[in-house]
Amino acid sequence: MPRPILVEFAEIFRWLQRNPTRLPPWVNQKLLGEERGHRVYRIRVSDWRGVDVFDGDAVRFTRFRPRKDIGYGALPKS
Repeated sequence: MPRPILVEFAEIFRWLQRNPTRLPPWVNQKLLGEERGHRVYRIRVSDWRGVDVFDGDAVRFTRFRPRKDIGYGALPKS
């Protein structure tokens, strides 16, 4: 992953640590669906995507990939 993308994701991680349910408006986040009662989100940074699961207490990232390789097919739809 290119360094500028890492830096931006690091900033998003700091926001998620403070408040996992409320990100600043400059973060491009999309709810993808639910998996076993947990919300699955996609966060976009340039051409990279991070997919995370929020269980009500913690955020767990499951993948980071370039847009062309992310593979949304296996993710829940809502």
